[in-house]
Amino acid sequence: MIIPNSRKEFEKHLNLLAESARTKKLKMPLIPRLINGLSNAKFSPNRRINLSTIDETTRLLANTLNTFDKDKFNNNE
Repeated sequence: MIIPNSRKEFEKHLNLLAESARTKKLKMPLIPRLINGLSNAKFSPNRRINLSTIDETTRLLANTLNTFDKDKFNNNE
């Protein structure tokens, strides 16, 4: 798994997760903990993601999605 080295990278992972959920690219099971984690995420007044509101399930899903979205996993060799 690719772990983000900065806040900017982690916010990119979270935005990729949000975009995938909006476009229905990501098929998620209806697990209450996962849904609560995604819906409890808040933004700061400067429109940055408030990282203290992101739970471990959402963090793991965002980082995993980013890892599997990389080109080396998309090659069909």
